Amino acid sequence: MGIPLTGAPRTREAIVAALASFPGELARIVFKDHDPNVLMRPASDGGWGIVEILPHLRDWEEIYLGRARQLVEEEHPHLPGIDDELWSIERDYRGQDPAEVMDDFRRLREEHLAILRTLPPEAWERTGNHSYYGEITLQWLENHISDHDHEHLQQVRDALAG
Repeated sequence: MGIPLTGAPRTREAIVAALASFPGELARIVFKDHDPNVLMRPASDGGWGIVEILPHLRDWEEIYLGRARQLVEEEHPHLPGIDDELWSIERDYRGQDPAEVMDDFRRLREEHLAILRTLPPEAWERTGNHSYYGEITLQWLENHISDHDHEHLQQVRDALAG
């Protein structure tokens, strides 16, 4: 079902724990003893810096929250693929305050977790049709989000190391 995840599939409990711990871990790494100017610079390889990564995470969290709701509330919803290639320019990521973006991300993640924590086990098997990945379950989606978090946490570490 769908494209394989980059990491091993997690249990529902492990997914919720990973999703819940991520905002705190991200905030500790980003805001611990860093000059605010460091958060605004590009990565040493010319890639995204913190100022782009945080809004990217926030914007995707809003989408993931909506998709979780669709999978729970609708019968086999269509989940369209989204091209985020130009978001950093179109949404002016460099003009956004990292601390405010982090607060928005935390709020969205808490809304997302509030839904997941109330679901019976069978709800995690609800399916939808994703434009890129094909038929997916809610559990697959949430595991995918955990992988997305992990990928960008490493990107944050790399950006701050440079």
